[in-house]
Amino acid sequence: MLGFFRKKDRLDTRCSVKIAPWNTVLDLKSGSNLLDAAIAQGLPVPYNCRVGACKTCQIKVLEGQPKSLIEREYVFNREEIAAGMYLACQTRVESDLLIDWPQLLENTSTQKQDAVLQYIEAMTPRIYRVQLRLKKAASWTAGQFAQLLPQGLQLEPRCYSMVFGAQDQSLISFDITLYPEGAVSSWLADTANLGKTVQIELPFGEFGQHLSNEVTAQSPLLCIAGGSGVGSISGIIASYAQRKSNTDAAPVVLVVGARQRTDIYGLQELRDLAQQIRLPLYIDVVLDREPEGSDWQGKRGYVAQHLQQILADAASYDQQFQQTQDAWKVLLCGPPPMVDSSIDCLKQYGLKAQQIAFDKYEQSTAIV
Repeated sequence: MLGFFRKKDRLDTRCSVKIAPWNTVLDLKSGSNLLDAAIAQGLPVPYNCRVGACKTCQIKVLEGQPKSLIEREYVFNREEIAAGMYLACQTRVESDLLIDWPQLLENTSTQKQDAVLQYIEAMTPRIYRVQLRLKKAASWTAGQFAQLLPQGLQLEPRCYSMVFGAQDQSLISFDITLYPEGAVSSWLADTANLGKTVQIELPFGEFGQHLSNEVTAQSPLLCIAGGSGVGSISGIIASYAQRKSNTDAAPVVLVVGARQRTDIYGLQELRDLAQQIRLPLYIDVVLDREPEGSDWQGKRGYVAQHLQQILADAASYDQQFQQTQDAWKVLLCGPPPMVDSSIDCLKQYGLKAQQIAFDKYEQSTAIV
């Protein structure tokens, strides 16, 4: 096995990646993204989000030292990191590697079926809630996502997070951001397509799943959502709170980042639920494009600029929010710039990667 590796000449810019147990070898240029290279060479590799959130493309490095493009503590526990776990989509190849890709060629536990576009509602000028009627009921949890492809579109499926709501498991809702050049989002938001067929595959992802841990379930939550990420985060909060008794619900701070006031949605529904189940909930909104002349009295700018003040405001509002720094669990969901800047800010405040989980909504995957 050790003979597979060789000392590379300084001018040699090629790397070999041997994949066990399939004995497949990839000859790559040094600096290549592992997932992109595997896809380009036609391997049936498992992947979905491509931003380091869903863990679908996880691999185990047996020999060699790749470069991880994210801190692995955000997605793996200490034992997994010690065992050599990486995400292929966030791995840059800089040396010869021997890896185990156990899911390669294996069947996934997802379901693929047809559904009917049943309902469309404009939540904001840019965000639409669409509801699909499945032919067969499906099981999923808040924070997970599905791949959607409307019938007749010759494109790759697009990923959207499910919105926690209806008790009927044959009904499933999504909050989607409408992009002018987005073929799939434009189709889903068009009422002319009501009654038409959409191919759906689900569930994917593990965002928010760690909150089912008994210890973590007692932790206060700091949730940061941007754009249509409000739907996914609200579902996680609702699911998290409903698993707990009315007397021991840990406090939740929700920070929403939006362009302007017309982009705010879904918050009153969440407040009503919190009041009903006695969930300590503090919500604050930060707008970055609200017209200067408006009567908006809330925070302006970017979420990261206000996090410290928001937590201080929550602590002043109710003593239940007066928590130690290491007690918080953090969930972030939305555009990559908001997620990345907020994580950088939280790290400066001393929060550890193990306290943070995120799901980035890449615009590039929606516009095709």
